[in-house]
This record gives sequence, structure tokens and C-alpha cells, in this order.
Amino acid sequence: MEASRGAWRGWLIVILVAAVVTVWGLVNFVFVRDVPRSWHFGTLPSAPSESVYSTHSPTESASPPAQIPPLPEAQPSPPPGEAGETP
Repeated sequence: MEASRGAWRGWLIVILVAAVVTVWGLVNFVFVRDVPRSWHFGTLPSAPSESVYSTHSPTESASPPAQIPPLPEAQPSPPPGEAGETP
């Protein structure tokens, strides 16, 4: 009997939370209206062939500058099969 009462209480909490979320959503749906969009960007070119760089190369270097200098202890590891490596 006591376990059944606890189960009902648990289901009541779940149903109550679901009802609160549903009512909150309905209140927002009713009172928060859509407004007409007022911006207009006009026609924006989106084709890559319309870019200045599609026919002319840029005058500056296209690679970005290094932001972090390489670490002094960073050395490339030898490829597998090189001398000094034991299989």
C-alpha cells in the first residue's frame, strides 16, 4: 500500500512538470507574436565566379602569419625502419 502511494506521488510530479512546461509554451505561443521582417539586404552575390580572386591572384601572401613560434624541443621523429630503431 505504501509503495503504491509513492508511485502515485512520483507520477503526479511527472505529470505536473509536463503540464507546467506545456502551459508555459502555450502562454508564450499566444502572447509572443511574430513581427514582420523589416530588413532587406538586396541581392547579394553568392557565386564564387563573381569574386575578384577568381580571375586575378591576390597581391599579398595568402598564408597567414605564424601566431605561435615552434617549440625548440620539437624535433621530427625518424621514419620507421631508420637506423637506431629496434624492431
